Amino acid sequence: MEANDTRTRLLDAAERAFSAKGYDGASMREITAEAGANLAAAHYHFGSKEDLFVAVVARRMEPMNRERLRLLDEAEARAAGGPVAIEEILEALVAPVLRTSDAEGASASCFLRLFGRLQNEEGELWKRIVNGPLLEVRTRVAAAMHRSLPHLPKRELMWRMHFTIGTMANIAGDQHRLELISGGLCSSRDVEGTIRRLIPFLAAGLRSPLGRAQPPRPPLKRARGARSRSR
Repeated sequence: MEANDTRTRLLDAAERAFSAKGYDGASMREITAEAGANLAAAHYHFGSKEDLFVAVVARRMEPMNRERLRLLDEAEARAAGGPVAIEEILEALVAPVLRTSDAEGASASCFLRLFGRLQNEEGELWKRIVNGPLLEVRTRVAAAMHRSLPHLPKRELMWRMHFTIGTMANIAGDQHRLELISGGLCSSRDVEGTIRRLIPFLAAGLRSPLGRAQPPRPPLKRARGARSRSR
């Protein structure tokens, strides 16, 4: 029992530290001190700081991913072998993440900040998350989207999935910006309202016609003498 308690305390302390400071900013000494443990216990339970980070993410993602796969299974059953509507795929991908904050209160809010930070972590660490806790969901969602959007080349679909996941992560990690930019008109605590607006927004982007990428425009040249006149 004591070993399990120590492991849980380390996970809880690490989640708070990583969500507040990111992977690089949080130290193992800080985490173990808050957990009332020592470095030897942390290495015994998790091995390395990187392993601890992956364990923190996996612990929170496991119930979310079960719900994602359940929603996707139900949508595919309704489709009876045909393509699943993009909106239903997005519901399975996005809704369980955002609803976590409603269901689990402060601890979930802490993880959602960490979820928002994940996109900025270094490549090797992010690769462990993508090919670990996220692997099954990522594979299933990509396959479902490919069946529903067969006109999109795989490369283009991967771009659009990247934009979709980035938008979801940004919203998950947003605690105050929506209130600030809307002057209090909108609230990030309106989880169902967020989902109701986000899914059609993302679906429109995924369905958008293939366009020809435009080359970047060269920077505007400042007119001669403009600097002196602006003084």
